[in-house]
Amino acid sequence: MNENLFQIILMIIPILSTAITYFVIPYIRTNIDTEKLAQYKEWASLAVKTAEMLWQETGHGKDKKQYAVDFLNRIFNARKTVISEEQINVLIEAAVRQMKEESR
Repeated sequence: MNENLFQIILMIIPILSTAITYFVIPYIRTNIDTEKLAQYKEWASLAVKTAEMLWQETGHGKDKKQYAVDFLNRIFNARKTVISEEQINVLIEAAVRQMKEESR
């Protein structure tokens, strides 16, 4: 192999690795996080709709929320804590708000 070509290849390798480290890996992580968030929202919506079907009469707001919290804890935090209680509450509130907007 030509010595100049070898030197060029040796100079390109660190540049490529830097580009991968600073651009490609964060892009992949962002996409994975976006997919996870969409999945979390979908499960929260399912939990809220299920709770709504179980307690169709009014006045069971605490029971519905507790059911949804327990459901999401079983789904996401069965083996280890994936999302916190606060995050679960935010997901539930967003799902309730979305369900109310869809019913209008």
